[in-house]
Amino acid sequence: MRNVFFSCIILLVFACGLPAQDEVDSDYVIREDDVISIDVRNEREYTVSGRPVRMDGRITLPMLGEIYASGKTTKQLEAEITERLKFLVRDPIVQVFVDKVVSYWVTLNGKVAKPGRWLIGSPNSGSPSTVLEVLASAGGPLPTASVKNIKIVRIVNGKEVQFPFNYKDALQGKNLHQNIVLENRDLILVP
Repeated sequence: MRNVFFSCIILLVFACGLPAQDEVDSDYVIREDDVISIDVRNEREYTVSGRPVRMDGRITLPMLGEIYASGKTTKQLEAEITERLKFLVRDPIVQVFVDKVVSYWVTLNGKVAKPGRWLIGSPNSGSPSTVLEVLASAGGPLPTASVKNIKIVRIVNGKEVQFPFNYKDALQGKNLHQNIVLENRDLILVP
């Protein structure tokens, strides 16, 4: 019984000392400045922690050299590292973790020139993105769009919150309070 108690204490101490990782979907695409860790089971010399993805999209790994990480999902990066390690390690088991997401994105749907996923600046960065900036980057609303009825949809504490945005007013310098700073995974709907 005493061994079980001490084992639990040791596990608790180690768990509290580990850095928290950002929760990301399995389809999350790694970007420049994101911080990742790579664990190669039973091979500490190939394991790295807290490695930022450089502006050229690469990371440097022991014995493997330069690897492009930007533009890949964690699963794709795991597969590439596993493949490269097969020449050095027998049956390598690789896990890639995103420790810190520095890249943020929003989805732009509806009647816009270029709908899709758009990278934005973090709200906490020195250059956060606004609704007008993302719409401009996407080529703006189409002529058939209802520009007075654009909605920004955000999940706050598990609940959907909608923010109205009148594109016409914003272009005329009116109601600029509607030109909110976007947050990671906001959805902009242009009817």
